[in-house]
Amino acid sequence: MTAEQQRPVQMIARGKIVTMDTGRRIIEDGAIAIDKGVILAVGTNAEISARYSPAEELGGSDALLMPGFIDAHTHCTQCFVRGLTSGELPMIPRIYNPAQRVLTAAEAASTVRLLSAQMLRAGVTTLCEGTLNPDHESAILETLEEVGIRSVLARGRADQDFHHASLYSQINDRSWAKARDGEAEADLLRTEALLQRFPSRGNGLIHAAVNASALLGFSPRYFTDGAALARRFDTTLQVHTGRDREEVEFCLDVWKRRPIERLYDLGVVDEHLVAVHAVLASEQEIEILAAGNAALAHSPIECVANLNAIPNLPRFRAAGIRVALGCDNQANDMFATMRAAWLVHGARWGVERFDAEFLPAGALLEMATIESASCLRIEHVTGSLEAGKAADFLVLDGTAPHFMAAQDVPSELVRYGSRAEIVQTIVAGRVLYDRGNFTTIDMQALREEASAGADKVRQEVASRRYRPLPAF
Repeated sequence: MTAEQQRPVQMIARGKIVTMDTGRRIIEDGAIAIDKGVILAVGTNAEISARYSPAEELGGSDALLMPGFIDAHTHCTQCFVRGLTSGELPMIPRIYNPAQRVLTAAEAASTVRLLSAQMLRAGVTTLCEGTLNPDHESAILETLEEVGIRSVLARGRADQDFHHASLYSQINDRSWAKARDGEAEADLLRTEALLQRFPSRGNGLIHAAVNASALLGFSPRYFTDGAALARRFDTTLQVHTGRDREEVEFCLDVWKRRPIERLYDLGVVDEHLVAVHAVLASEQEIEILAAGNAALAHSPIECVANLNAIPNLPRFRAAGIRVALGCDNQANDMFATMRAAWLVHGARWGVERFDAEFLPAGALLEMATIESASCLRIEHVTGSLEAGKAADFLVLDGTAPHFMAAQDVPSELVRYGSRAEIVQTIVAGRVLYDRGNFTTIDMQALREEASAGADKVRQEVASRRYRPLPAF
């Protein structure tokens, strides 16, 4: 093909390509042709160079190209408070929740910018945000659009009052739950409007989903109608479940069933369900999720942060359950999250059985990219480098010492890779992070906003901590 016959395109990225396609191909001397934010072709450098003429070139012969990471579970508005939870247990109702409630809409927007900057610097091109405060939704949505990171926005609002009888009060007290009439229907209308605007199976940067955050705060009506909405719009129903002992106690007291058994009784366990955490899932509950083709969002660092439990992840995968990795605002770095999963589950399951294949590196890489995309029902648009998908990818420095003498690329990415090797982060063909610079985030302004927000939540929750804050 002559130069005159080459097709003009937006850009070509060159380097060793980890495609994560169905064949899990690694192309040693490869190239990706991109136009209007969409991948046109992936192949050898010679093939792509012969067919396309780019306006811009990324990477090079020493670059490593891979799909952007997908953080399958986070909460942006926890970004200012996460340091205050260190060494404090339990901390979700006592510290996290009050810190989120005190934020204004403008401060919630600042948390989105901060979390997005952390994500983009660490190679995350898609995040899944679970929001429960309608007062923050517009600000979160607008800021996600402003930053340009791909997002799954799962929204919902609790519609049920509940009381959990703690261990030492159960002699005279019982747990209970009572739905607030009409609230489920009203709130799900808001979710439906969001789904119409941002369809899960659409090609835009934002994909809406249903958030029924937990069995304690969401009524049976919310779950059944929310699941019906997820099926109608082919999106996900996201539920924190099997997260802590208190939840299991509550469910057994009120419904005589464990949490995932209760979800099964409500008829919501199917391919649209994303069970978040499920660290206390029993054997029977794992089988329930597997039979329903549900997915799991697993946050390995959070397992240690809240000391609830370490799920039997090899058992989940052996049952055929799709697994996505999430940061849950811990580290906000998928390299760190993959490595944490390798180490946590290696210590828990691999060492015990003397089994080096307890969780292969390739599986962890899948859980951070294409399998995560499948769990979130956005695999049509991201998660792998293939023709027709969005150009969501990373350019890494292949000359970095940790990548020299490469022999097993997936293992080396999982065990030795870090955000230090990331040169550029690209979403839909747009460079959002480039060698220390953020193209859509004013970092100086963000530094001031984040400092003010952190001071505010510190004042709000400092007295709620069991232990005083350190002086340094």
